[in-house]
Amino acid sequence: MENKKKKRYGIIAALLLLVLAAGVGTYAWLSATQSLKNEFTVGSIGKPEVKPDPDQPDKPGTDPTNPSVDGYLFETKWVKDSKMIPDTNIDKNPNVGIGKDSDSSYVFVYVKNAIVKDGEGALAKIPYFTLNNGWKPVATDQVKTNGNEGQYVSGLFMYTADGTNAPAKLTPANDKAAYTGELFSTVHIPATMNSTDVVENPAMTVSCYIFGADQKGDKTDAAANAVEQAKAWAKTQAQA
Repeated sequence: MENKKKKRYGIIAALLLLVLAAGVGTYAWLSATQSLKNEFTVGSIGKPEVKPDPDQPDKPGTDPTNPSVDGYLFETKWVKDSKMIPDTNIDKNPNVGIGKDSDSSYVFVYVKNAIVKDGEGALAKIPYFTLNNGWKPVATDQVKTNGNEGQYVSGLFMYTADGTNAPAKLTPANDKAAYTGELFSTVHIPATMNSTDVVENPAMTVSCYIFGADQKGDKTDAAANAVEQAKAWAKTQAQA
């Protein structure tokens, strides 16, 4: 009787070992692992390799840029220390470009006008400019006029390319640099301005902001994000 019990326990123990072995084997057979290796690249906004064409400002020219001097912003007609004479125009033609290998980008320009002293009637004496095709104010509250429609004295402007009310992408093509074309071509000196109205070191500062077009941030689209970022940047320029 004792031997039968031992034999029975031995059979049960053997069966349990088989069950455990089967369980371990099943667990190993059903397991799975996987790894994904994602390689990233760094976006690029490079400086143009050539200056814009003087006759076609939205096209690259043939003259190479000087890397130690030139950047993204060009003024091919500006003459240093240009004299302000009432009721005349001064050539000043800011144009923004990016290199041939650059990412598509949204382009903004901020104009800071520090020429005329504050005071009664000062607004009518401030030198002003009119926008060329392909540019628009970012918003009415982001720019300042002299009181006349289209006669801007300062503010934040965006490249729109086709005249829409939204920023457009500036995209290099055919292995060449890309240019926005001129924001404006001349600055007009009002007839009412005289030397006593001018500050000690009169200057109009033009600055550009180039924003990679694939950055959405927390906005629904990249263009909206670019506008918000440009507005924040413009505040720093206004306070500089």
